[in-house]
Amino acid sequence: MNKKNNNTFFINTLIIIFTNFIVKMLGLINKIAITRLLGTNGMSLYILSFPTIMLFISISGFSLNITISKLVSEAIVSRKYSPKKLMKKACLYSFVLSFLVAMIYLIFLKPLTTYFLKNEDLFFPLLAGTPLIMLVGISDGLKGYFTGIKKMNISSFGNLIEQIGRITFSLLFIYIMLPYGIIWATFFCLLSLSFGEICAIIYSLIKIKKYPLEDYTNTKSEGKAILAMAIPTTTSRLIGNFTYFLEPIFYTTILSYIGYQVTDIQTQYTILDAYTIPLLTFISFLPFAVSTAMIPSISEASTLHKTYSLHYYIRKSLTFCLIPSIILAINLFLFAKEYMNLIYGTTEGSNYIKYLTFLFICYYLHIPIVAILQASGYAKKVFITSSFIHIIRLILLVILSFIPTIGLNSILFATTITMILGFIINFYQLIKLTNFKFNFSAIFSIFLISITGFCIAIVLKKVNVNYLFVLCITSILVLGLAIWQKLIWIESFKNLFLKNKKLRKKT
Repeated sequence: MNKKNNNTFFINTLIIIFTNFIVKMLGLINKIAITRLLGTNGMSLYILSFPTIMLFISISGFSLNITISKLVSEAIVSRKYSPKKLMKKACLYSFVLSFLVAMIYLIFLKPLTTYFLKNEDLFFPLLAGTPLIMLVGISDGLKGYFTGIKKMNISSFGNLIEQIGRITFSLLFIYIMLPYGIIWATFFCLLSLSFGEICAIIYSLIKIKKYPLEDYTNTKSEGKAILAMAIPTTTSRLIGNFTYFLEPIFYTTILSYIGYQVTDIQTQYTILDAYTIPLLTFISFLPFAVSTAMIPSISEASTLHKTYSLHYYIRKSLTFCLIPSIILAINLFLFAKEYMNLIYGTTEGSNYIKYLTFLFICYYLHIPIVAILQASGYAKKVFITSSFIHIIRLILLVILSFIPTIGLNSILFATTITMILGFIINFYQLIKLTNFKFNFSAIFSIFLISITGFCIAIVLKKVNVNYLFVLCITSILVLGLAIWQKLIWIESFKNLFLKNKKLRKKT
């Protein structure tokens, strides 16, 4: 294992995790604020608008973040492609595609809200997503470039600026527009997403002058390379977002047909989609950060056929996602209502968290697994699996809605079942395609650490210790044991410290 690459991977991971943590906390504060400002009716409009906006964004974005990141990192190693030509092609594809998608979006917006979503109040909130469709491809391409050249601090800080811009404009707009009604307040709240994206683009364009695009000679097929990866990756995401788009339509139509009131259906959908699932996936920023950080390293190891390096990154990535997810699962199992009330100011939707939180550990592992397969050149495999899983999800949503004991919670059960199924299939493919082998001593260590942390948490709860203090104790204990067992590596800290010490001595 190359020590320099190891350090780079580790430090980049830390940068992204730290920045994404701040972004997550800011987003949480923003969500709490807009939830209390908009109320249940406003949040229903906000939540019901998202599946449609995300569907069209998934098309216009063209998966340029992961595509450009992978191809630029390959280009630096092999000089097969020119980073400058890659970005030119990416911008061209993004502009043409986003323009066409925006036009289709505007044409179908009115019939969509009237006949499918059955809520004409959603027209203006959905209209606010139009500028975002035009901007997301450019923003993702720029972030992908900085990730590809392993300047994670720039892409991460771009995300932070985007979030700050989004929060600032959303709260400002809601405060100004709330007297004019919930619909206009929600419209401008969603419009703030575009202002955040503009802030990130401006920052990236300023920074790209410091790290100019290299233009290698005698390269070709940049356009084909982008299409070869972007199309299956985008199609995979598109299917996911299309089923996400269909979810509220199916959910509302089927349950209203059965006999449930539309207001009850939309309220329950908002509770599950805005409170329950977000709490279960609360630290999702961490696996996404790890996935982003490892794409260049995985791509490089795969291109150079360095099997040992590839397995090393897989092992470390999965461990880095597994340990924190165990800590979260332990605490949510014991204190679901307390955390729901702390974060969202309500206990609605917390009743199922206790039973699902350990199952959602699969979710945290699934994210890096998919990224590893895509970065290793198996995007088509991911696409096939994703297509199958999302079709099953819709079928389950329909079937489970007719079961009286599940009914309004059909969307939660369908999400959980397909999440576990997707994890199993992609994990099997990862093992088969990369010849990855388990380290059974590490698995046994993780099992013992988890049991120890869980037992300590139960004892602390029995003696009425505050749940936040229990979180601190279990986090320190589990992380400390993981470091002691060398499951989470700290050698990069040592190497970085020694390197800085030598530099100080020289100066």
